[in-house]
Amino acid sequence: MNITRSDRSRIALWWWTIDRYLLTSFLILMLFGIFLVMASSQHLAQNLNIPSHYFTFRHLLFGALSIPIIIFFSILSQRQTKIICILGIFITTILLFVILFEGEKIKGAQRWFYIGNFSFQPSEIGKPLFVVFNAWLLSLWVEKTKFYGWIWSIASIILISTLLLLQPDLGMTIVMMFTWGFQLFITGIPLIIILCLIMAFPIFMIFSYHHFNHVKIRIDNFIEGKTYQISKSLQSFESGGFWGKGPGEGFYKKSLPDAHSDFVFAVAAEEYGALICSLIIIIYGLIIIRSFYYTIHNDNLFFILALAGLAFQFGFQSLIHMASNTDLIPTKGMTLPFLSYGGSSLLASAVTSGIILSLTKKNNPLEPFKKEIYEKL
Repeated sequence: MNITRSDRSRIALWWWTIDRYLLTSFLILMLFGIFLVMASSQHLAQNLNIPSHYFTFRHLLFGALSIPIIIFFSILSQRQTKIICILGIFITTILLFVILFEGEKIKGAQRWFYIGNFSFQPSEIGKPLFVVFNAWLLSLWVEKTKFYGWIWSIASIILISTLLLLQPDLGMTIVMMFTWGFQLFITGIPLIIILCLIMAFPIFMIFSYHHFNHVKIRIDNFIEGKTYQISKSLQSFESGGFWGKGPGEGFYKKSLPDAHSDFVFAVAAEEYGALICSLIIIIYGLIIIRSFYYTIHNDNLFFILALAGLAFQFGFQSLIHMASNTDLIPTKGMTLPFLSYGGSSLLASAVTSGIILSLTKKNNPLEPFKKEIYEKL
């Protein structure tokens, strides 16, 4: 299909206004994800006595669903994005409450709804929606002196964090809180509030250590160096070297729990080596830097808060996954956007990337054409 600049169809306008560097980066990550899930899930499928490519086919299915989601959100205007995200975060918050009573408990955590053979994790979808919702609240606070957006912002993060901790999901809570704090910092709140938030984090971690058994175990194992998962993960990095052992040739992935989701970066290191791992990091870095670049050349506060918040969240989640895989922080069941197996995670990454593409669109080339017609009329 040949799309020319003179083509005024909706598809052509989308193609010529979208940031194709960002779009290509997202698609490359999705492609990497297919190969990594294929490589890391076959042994698990055999242990579960299911078809060897069971997880791969499911990942492909959600990947196929992700593409129209990316396109849908990337077509939206700023106003449409706000409306959908505001409605979406309200629905997601209700689901986070309902899931505490009706959700399926897996490994001590109650985070999922099951619809047939498919699970759904509302908190994953809520991540990007909250960023846009919070950007809307804070921008209204700055632009309208009588609107106490900061109070609503604090109330919303407390409510959502509480619901997440009750599941419990400390990792997701940390991602949400750090993203919220980052958006507050950009808004220009007083330094004393920033310092209070920084001081509150170690208090929050101490509280979590004493009140959540799984947090205590992971931190203790990290300090004592007794984590089985991390030992296998580090062996994967060592085994892969610079060039890797080759696709499908990894050994340690067979004994690495949740290799297809929580430790997919270690699988990439063993089979494709430090070279491909470095390329993956570069792609994530380019997405973040390019997104931040747009905020420098725009004075719309909502645009800045939403785009910078989404880029920060996308990068922060990736950093947590990579850091836990390399024993820099205690292990945390955090997926790597687009690369890890997980339907909710993949769809959430699609929503994030779609909104980023929507916010970074160039001016619609049809606007001057419309203006010319209106002037003639």
